[in-house]
Amino acid sequence: MSPEAKTDKNAIYWGNYDTSTITIYSAKGVNGKELGQISTGLNNPERLFVDKDGSVYATNIGNNTVTAYKAGATTPFLTISTGIDGPTGLTVDAAGTVYVANVDSDTITEYPKGKTSPSITIDAAAEYLATDANDNLYAAEYPSIEKYAKGSTSGTSLALALGSPGALEVDTNGTIIVLDESNNDLDYFPAGKTSPSKQIAVGGFPFGIALSKNNKQIYISNSEGSYFIVQTLSYPNGKAPKTKLSTNVGGWPISVNPNNVLGK
Repeated sequence: MSPEAKTDKNAIYWGNYDTSTITIYSAKGVNGKELGQISTGLNNPERLFVDKDGSVYATNIGNNTVTAYKAGATTPFLTISTGIDGPTGLTVDAAGTVYVANVDSDTITEYPKGKTSPSITIDAAAEYLATDANDNLYAAEYPSIEKYAKGSTSGTSLALALGSPGALEVDTNGTIIVLDESNNDLDYFPAGKTSPSKQIAVGGFPFGIALSKNNKQIYISNSEGSYFIVQTLSYPNGKAPKTKLSTNVGGWPISVNPNNVLGK
């Protein structure tokens, strides 16, 4: 990996399921400079997350693992396999706790920082996860979003007005940002509200989103016919996404450095 990847604090991490790679790009301009690529340890990566230290995590549905890479590294410093069963959704809180959604067992497993065995297992059919500033866990469980208090295995339905909840993030104010896959739009739900304050038409077939740490940009991986692009949308006042990457290298897994890492 090139030296820029170790120091660039505005990098885009774009995974490719078919080639089992993560390609890293500068977020400067359109189709920014390629900074490096990760392939070791990856096996059909489904979701990505970059934590507050710049480490990138990937769920590998091809071999039921989660692998994590220090900033600038191409070999994993951590591999989790215990409790992993069809891993898709992934998030890491500010304390380094890793949460994984396992679609083959309909569970969410929680791993304290640096640990490879789960401390908690939640029965939940989810594919997308996020945490908020109070370390609550949010899971997209059709037809709505479930909220779990830190350490709890029992969730509360937020009864959000959604068609089909997909990828989600939670901003510093507790607003839930979620892709409604039935309408291909982004919906913003202020804390405590069940109806969206804003809906942004995305177009195409959007899959993944990532909110920047400063809560000013949303990145979207979107299928445009036969290939994927990465779009960016100013948050919270942007009205339409713009193309950021159209290199035809990545797929649906997307993250940014730094990602939106909340918590106490």
